[in-house]
Amino acid sequence: MRKALLAIAVLALAVWCTLPVMADVCGSVSGNLVSNCGFETGDFTGWTIGGNTFNPGGNYYGVDAFDANSGNFGAYMSEDAIDGGTDPVTLTQTLNLAGGNYVVTFFLNQDTIPDGTTVHSFDASFGSNDLLSLNYDATTPGTSGWTEYSYTVSGSGSTDLTFSFRNDDNYWSFDDVSVSAVPTPEPSSLMLLGSALFGIAGLRRRRR
Repeated sequence: MRKALLAIAVLALAVWCTLPVMADVCGSVSGNLVSNCGFETGDFTGWTIGGNTFNPGGNYYGVDAFDANSGNFGAYMSEDAIDGGTDPVTLTQTLNLAGGNYVVTFFLNQDTIPDGTTVHSFDASFGSNDLLSLNYDATTPGTSGWTEYSYTVSGSGSTDLTFSFRNDDNYWSFDDVSVSAVPTPEPSSLMLLGSALFGIAGLRRRRR
């Protein structure tokens, strides 16, 4: 009996090893400061949920495979519109920044366009920087499909990265969040660049 169980376990491990490994886009970003950037824990570990947090049975927001842009999981975000709620639900992560410029990137998908009587809104902010504000309705329905958004902003110290979601009749799909510092050129690199520019200026003067 024990040998049979061992054989089954070995077979299961062999099958698991042959399954394709889904690459997580945000996980490949060098120096990414965002924890659980692609929700690959299968939940919201590392994130704080706020705003309209009413979520019976996980119907209004959560993490699943269907809403992944890359990797194995992505977040689906809505709010309690069915029961009359219109306040958005938010996702926030507090980052400790050394200071300087940072590239903030995320992927967003409007599953379906508004049905004509509903509103789909989304906002993103990084500290005091308002990054993006979308407000789709019958007049401005927007489009569905994954879109990458990327912004370069400055920040220092304790900084909140916050996303706000409202989708009255369906869901926003959300995935692959990254915040990485913009590299500062080393002094030696700046000196080389200055020397090269000085040399070019000298050549131009001699040609004249």
